[in-house]
Amino acid sequence: MRFRLGVAAFFAAQLYVFGVAYASDDAFLSRVEIGKHAKDWEVRFGGGAYDTGPASPNHFSGAVINGEILLPSPDILAALGSPRPVIGADIAISDNPIHVVYTGLNWQVHLTRWLYIGFTGGGSWNSSQVTTDPVSGATKDLGSDWLFHLQASVGVDITEDILVEVFYNHYSNASLTDFNIGLESVGGRMGYRF
Repeated sequence: MRFRLGVAAFFAAQLYVFGVAYASDDAFLSRVEIGKHAKDWEVRFGGGAYDTGPASPNHFSGAVINGEILLPSPDILAALGSPRPVIGADIAISDNPIHVVYTGLNWQVHLTRWLYIGFTGGGSWNSSQVTTDPVSGATKDLGSDWLFHLQASVGVDITEDILVEVFYNHYSNASLTDFNIGLESVGGRMGYRF
């Protein structure tokens, strides 16, 4: 638990410091922009807490390594706000890991010149449907090897090419099977656009 709080506090502090530094450069919501970097490639890499979040029981602990690649948005998606296709993974570092590979579409809305929020929706494949913690006896049954994936993020552009953000990943089957425990990760990462 202390590890999870430490990770969250570290990345929240990063966003606060960068947000305060850039707040004087921009008025909040004065120039909302959707799809500002829609034509850019982007790679993101970071980490956080495994099986941590508000919508699933937190039976397992450990860390997660997160990585993503975002592709330029195809012109055909311009009417939808120019979301970018994304491919990503959560690699769990835990006694009972469930690794996840996901894909979907990512939308970004810049609230100022530097501050943005993001949302990703899509699907995922996980390395195990059921796992049990031998110490606590807790069992996590995701109900399927194929799940829906939702992600929320808040980020700050340090430069036009470098960013830092906090993220929240949620995986579940939306109650389409008998079991829908869900799996989550929370953390922070840095990214590079090109």
